[in-house]
Amino acid sequence: MKRRQWLGLIALPLVGNAFAQFGGRRRREGGGEQKKSGEEPRANQIEVTLHEFHEDLKLTDAQEPAWEIYVAKLRALANDVARESRSRPAQLDLVQRIDRIVDSARNRLTALEDIAQSAKSLYSGLTPEQQKMADPRLANLIAMPLAARSPLSVN
Repeated sequence: MKRRQWLGLIALPLVGNAFAQFGGRRRREGGGEQKKSGEEPRANQIEVTLHEFHEDLKLTDAQEPAWEIYVAKLRALANDVARESRSRPAQLDLVQRIDRIVDSARNRLTALEDIAQSAKSLYSGLTPEQQKMADPRLANLIAMPLAARSPLSVN
């Protein structure tokens, strides 16, 4: 178990760098924050990426509500993943661990469906120029909170 946790900590900056390629042109400015431990860098990375994406899109007042809904749902998923990774439940037997994994996956699916719906709504309200900019980034942002924790590391 410890071995997987260490591998996860080692892989965390690598995953972050992979997502940073899609995050925007100013990505290197916040790179020093990844040196901290825990989930905080992941949350900060998501926030920085969201901020940059928002700036780049140059949304109109009419587009802002769809953006806010999308961001709220994305933040909720990121917070849920971070909270779950910090929780250390009492020792569970095999059946309880299996149930927990299934419940977690079910919750993630529901959250992802909500985010996908809000992303589609946001995307449909963008201009063609904004859609070109949003095309790779909108979907990659959805994956960022999930990359913070591997489903194989559920306690």
